[in-house]
Amino acid sequence: MSLFDRMLARCPICDTAQEIDLVGSVNAGRRPDLREQILARRFQEQSCVNCGALFRLPPGFTYVDYDRGQWILAHPADQVAGWQRLEAEARAAFDSLYGPGSGAEEVGRTLRPRITFGWPALREKIACNDAGLDDVELELSKLAVLRNVSGSPVADETELRFDRAEADALVLHWTVAATESVITSLRLPRSVYGQIAADTVAWADLRGQIGAGLFVDYGRILLG
Repeated sequence: MSLFDRMLARCPICDTAQEIDLVGSVNAGRRPDLREQILARRFQEQSCVNCGALFRLPPGFTYVDYDRGQWILAHPADQVAGWQRLEAEARAAFDSLYGPGSGAEEVGRTLRPRITFGWPALREKIACNDAGLDDVELELSKLAVLRNVSGSPVADETELRFDRAEADALVLHWTVAATESVITSLRLPRSVYGQIAADTVAWADLRGQIGAGLFVDYGRILLG
């Protein structure tokens, strides 16, 4: 089921305290409307009772979609520096739910566990899966962009995120993780993704590093 807790939150604009329903877990199969809100970048969006400003608190919940084979533990963007510890904790949590002795091993074998940091990263995992893309190969494609596209706005606060798939290209956005604002966009030819996915030699080492755990993100390479 999808779970929510009533809590107090402060508007980031006027600092007014207000009650909101904060999500603890999302079951996309039972609540497809919540899944669509995540994809539309509206999930957990609030309108301040005082100034009317729209805001949403950082993600901090479990997302599961049994039909599509996804189990994601979503964290706030500012926790990414601790990805190694959080990855280990997520692995332990997943194993306790679906690992040996859990009674749900068969279900666990159908799920791909992941952890994400920030709303754009969570949305990306869902959209990537919908587009029939492998998230490891997508991250390798982003690394190809970092290597070959001059003028990319690489910085501690920016990240390259998949937005949507078109017939001949993958549309990517350079975003500010904390604010979700888009800096610029680019179209990556599908042929680039296909060439990387088909290359079992040149990308082998990086493929192994990116896919080594639950944090499947090029940040795994950059952060160390």
